Amino acid sequence: MLLKRFKDFIDHQKLLAPSDKLLLAVSGGIDSMVLLDLCLQAGYDVEVAHCNFKLRGTESDADEQLVAEVCNAHRIKLHSISFETAQYAIEKGLSIQMAARTLRYDYFNQLVVAHGFNKLLTAHHADDNIETFFINLLRSTGIDGLTGIPLQNGNIIRPLLFANKKEIAIYAVEHHISYREDSSNDKDDYLRNYIRHHVVPALQHAAKNAHTAIGNSMKHLVEDANLLRELHAKTMHDFTVQKDNKIIINKARLNEFQNALQLLYMYLKNYGFNHTQVQDILNHDAGQSGKKFYSSTHTVLLNRQEIILSQHDEVHAYNEVIINDVHQCIDTPIQLQIKKLVKVNVDYKQAAANEAFFDEAKIRWPLKLRKWQSGDSMIVLGMKHRKKISDILVDLKVDLWTKEKTYVLIDATGTILWLIGYRVSDLCKVTDSSNSLLHIQIGTAE
Repeated sequence: MLLKRFKDFIDHQKLLAPSDKLLLAVSGGIDSMVLLDLCLQAGYDVEVAHCNFKLRGTESDADEQLVAEVCNAHRIKLHSISFETAQYAIEKGLSIQMAARTLRYDYFNQLVVAHGFNKLLTAHHADDNIETFFINLLRSTGIDGLTGIPLQNGNIIRPLLFANKKEIAIYAVEHHISYREDSSNDKDDYLRNYIRHHVVPALQHAAKNAHTAIGNSMKHLVEDANLLRELHAKTMHDFTVQKDNKIIINKARLNEFQNALQLLYMYLKNYGFNHTQVQDILNHDAGQSGKKFYSSTHTVLLNRQEIILSQHDEVHAYNEVIINDVHQCIDTPIQLQIKKLVKVNVDYKQAAANEAFFDEAKIRWPLKLRKWQSGDSMIVLGMKHRKKISDILVDLKVDLWTKEKTYVLIDATGTILWLIGYRVSDLCKVTDSSNSLLHIQIGTAE
């Protein structure tokens, strides 16, 4: 019985506690509608979040209507929003899938903060997990990607990962669950759909136990990943020393390992550093000391054959600032004045170096202010292709001292809007069709 297995799975994995405030993502499809029913039958008090992406015309509206009707029938509080997803994808240079994902989780995060939810439940199941395995395999992912969808990722919980699609469909029929079919799922436009329609059925034809075998392999990979992390910790311990709240890594000894890059990346990613940064750290000339790399919380300083890791000191204490709206006063680490303007008599084409204009409709809040990092890139105004921030600063002949004091402004999608004082993004530029403008200026208002 699916309901009993659902309860047992949650209890065994310790996914939920009685004090949890639950938000359930419901699209109107069979998976999320079954999850909603299971939560109700199990006695969980939930609220529902629904996103209408406006991608399938009246079908999208019918999905929203069904979710609203079910929530109303069960007296469940519904949080619903509509997006112009296709337009957003064009403006941000994203695929439709990535645009929808960005909008969805941005909205969910807003609800979590605004209403105090501490668990977000999604309806990913075992078949989704297998599809994700093959998607990541084709993307040349590492072992972590081949472990599939995590059961828990922060406050996101996937309590249906134990069940396959067939079991969910049977439950829907037996319990008369209303749901909507997404016609886009029948197309092979997306890689996930192609794998679902062709790759997985072919494997099932070749081996009847394909689902179980792949699932077991993924469990083994999870175990291998856990072992790898344990061995990695022991290996890194041999050439790391903690001194005065700093971690010092012996770069010379690290380079003796054939897989030095992976060893260092597995270590530094826990402190917020990306793969490109770690490559630069490892490849940096040992004779050139003083180079620094920044994550949102930590600094790496290169001193000959030492990699010195530390939390940001007072100079970098405000390395990352979240800006929630135009009314927020930004005094540190730099002063910013933010205003909304109507595009009337605004000479946005003649912006000074200390100011920038943006089409406000193309920006997703909240904004983030931080120092630029190795690996950062942007599409500069007037260009069509991305360019690394490091290359932009080199072209501008910005000295090392000034580089270390240079900040970027980023919106909620991760788009770098402004290399502050130097270059503005083309993705959020003001055009003749823009109405509301966002004006950001370095320093306080005159």
